[in-house]
Amino acid sequence: MTLPLLARIRQVARSGDVLRAWRLFEDAGLLESRDSEALSLKGRLLKDRGLRSLGPDRTDLLDQAQEAYMRAAGERRATYPLINAATIALLNGKPDEAHALARQVLELLDSGEYESETRYWLGATAAEARLLLGDPRAARLALEDALKAAPDAWEDHAATLRQFQQILEWTGAPFGLFDHLRPPPSLYFSGIIGLPQEEERVRHEVGALLDRVRPGVVFGALAAGSDIVIAELATAAGARLHVVLPTAVETFREVSVAHFGGDWGERFDRLMDAADVVDTLEGPGKLSGAAVHLAAQVAMGLAIRRARVLATEALAFHVGRAFGELSPPEVEWRRQGRTLHELVLDESQPAHGSDFDRAVNRAVLAMPGVIPACCDLTFVTHRAAFEGFALLQFDDPVAAMDQAAAILRAAPDSRLGLDYRPVCPDKGLVETAEGAILLARSASEGSVCAHWPQIAVLELLAPRYRFETAGEIVTPMGDFPIGLFCQDSQV
Repeated sequence: MTLPLLARIRQVARSGDVLRAWRLFEDAGLLESRDSEALSLKGRLLKDRGLRSLGPDRTDLLDQAQEAYMRAAGERRATYPLINAATIALLNGKPDEAHALARQVLELLDSGEYESETRYWLGATAAEARLLLGDPRAARLALEDALKAAPDAWEDHAATLRQFQQILEWTGAPFGLFDHLRPPPSLYFSGIIGLPQEEERVRHEVGALLDRVRPGVVFGALAAGSDIVIAELATAAGARLHVVLPTAVETFREVSVAHFGGDWGERFDRLMDAADVVDTLEGPGKLSGAAVHLAAQVAMGLAIRRARVLATEALAFHVGRAFGELSPPEVEWRRQGRTLHELVLDESQPAHGSDFDRAVNRAVLAMPGVIPACCDLTFVTHRAAFEGFALLQFDDPVAAMDQAAAILRAAPDSRLGLDYRPVCPDKGLVETAEGAILLARSASEGSVCAHWPQIAVLELLAPRYRFETAGEIVTPMGDFPIGLFCQDSQV
């Protein structure tokens, strides 16, 4: 057992993939471990499973979770396992035990003789104990102090607030006292290329929006014009920048930035240096409308995913023209009821850009052997066999994933590869299937393996399918990150 392994399992659990985290814990041989860290993680996983169950199963799983935390505490003067055992007792209908353990935690903290922990977690633990004892205002003050010790530890804040919400829901108390402590929202940004004579207005309007929203991370491309202006103001205000480019950096800079002259190139370079993360979605040719469409979906999906993990909100901001229309990804965003802020420039004229290459977005599903009898070929545009793999092509990644999930239900040991990318419309299925085949070869039993972050489009288009990052694979096409979907991890 290693701490990095426990951290990986904990990360999967935090993402909401509870059953996959439990399977990883089992596969690592940790069920009978007496290690205190492993016991605490076991308690957390059992609690998550219990809260998703009903009736006797819920009671039994929560009992096991409390026992695991109590065993993790043992004779140690450790506050973390005790406070979690206390909360589980309350959620399992044992308020007297919860109150006794909460008082024990506060006595331990007051004594000053406890195992070392960060200032944030000590403060959050005290706040949780007070909440369990029926004093939400004292809990709020304690948590506000704790957040001052680690203002940017957003994942920790989200974990604490989720636990508080469970307690408040059980007791029937309102959650409003803690709303102001939620992690900052995610913001997807997009807009027109080129801002002739209007940059100052855009800067003013964007600045006002950012002052109101105060995003923690912004996601988007960096084309000359409103993209760069939004990213500059957001990073200046303290937001982190996650860049998603529809093609290679050099190509994007030439076609969508330097082509428009001025100082856009230098501003692009500064933002690229300042970015926390840069993802490039390389496809055929120079740059295509399909690639731009895909990059927007990916950036939106990543913004939604971050908001989900941190229990906060995902917002979008678009700068457009009065005679322009929202892109299909933005239409989908709004259709789902998500907040989309718009800045409309009445007098702005379209900037003259380079012509796009021809390409279309296609999803290819690959699996060893032959096409299973359970397959519904209604939405399949082409099918083929190549090098021992069955290949199915779809126009829609959701249809491809629906089919993949159906195959996993019928044949749980299947290994599937799903590749979604821009392709030249003149090329046949076999010519564009190499990526899907490589992914299928890398899939574990009972899973779908896909390129990351491309498959993050499903966070927008079909959030019922959650892929989790799973490192990188080495292929003749280069090394690239992947995501995994496991049928038995979905609830």
